[in-house]
Amino acid sequence: MGRNLIVGDIHGQYGLLMEVLSKAAFCPWSDTLYVTGDLADRGRDTVSVIRFLMSLPYCHAVLGNHDVWLESFLLDDARPSLWLDSNGGRMTAASYLEERVSEEERKLHGTWVRNLPLCIVTDRFIIAHAGIPIGYDEDDVLNLSDSPRKRGSSLSQREKDFMWDRGYIASAMDYEESGRIHNHNRLPLATSRRIFVGHTPLPRPFISDRYHLAAVDTGGGHDGGHLTLMDMDTMDIWESSPVVL
Repeated sequence: MGRNLIVGDIHGQYGLLMEVLSKAAFCPWSDTLYVTGDLADRGRDTVSVIRFLMSLPYCHAVLGNHDVWLESFLLDDARPSLWLDSNGGRMTAASYLEERVSEEERKLHGTWVRNLPLCIVTDRFIIAHAGIPIGYDEDDVLNLSDSPRKRGSSLSQREKDFMWDRGYIASAMDYEESGRIHNHNRLPLATSRRIFVGHTPLPRPFISDRYHLAAVDTGGGHDGGHLTLMDMDTMDIWESSPVVL
């Protein structure tokens, strides 16, 4: 096999995704691509993003908070105003309309999104959307990585925590700035694995060896941000052009 690569929150930015993969000379037949979630919204081409990721032989994405809205839209035609008006959902809905996506393909996309896990654990890596929630140890994360979600049920608190809770990255940033752990409820996860997260848009990737953390969302859903692709073994990075919304 080839490299293990991870890209931060894509947010419908198909062109920038192709750009950054090209810069890294991505090979779909040997490289494995991981994604930190939030595949949709704000960008103009969610349909092409989903089609591309579904076509890859070695692609693994985790569920982001925007992906929950995408799943509901695709499977139930749900269009809450919070999604449409405040979180870029209109761009996603427009993408499916403009591409004239059939009902059958919509269901295929929705089922694929529904089956995305909250976290992924390999021998060397943990991938989560927002971070490691308070009170979780490595065994909890391992167990959760094998737990399927139930479609149609309301989100559990643990699901919301994995998709929304920025406490782990905030504690890591505080430590890297001060050299001290101030919040002892937010200790580094006891693990030998590197933890990769998205969700928190940053101007550049953030690394904390003390917290075993690499944060790779660099604003793909925000004007002037960009997509970052990282080699998970060497920590080499490739950046796209700036986002234009």
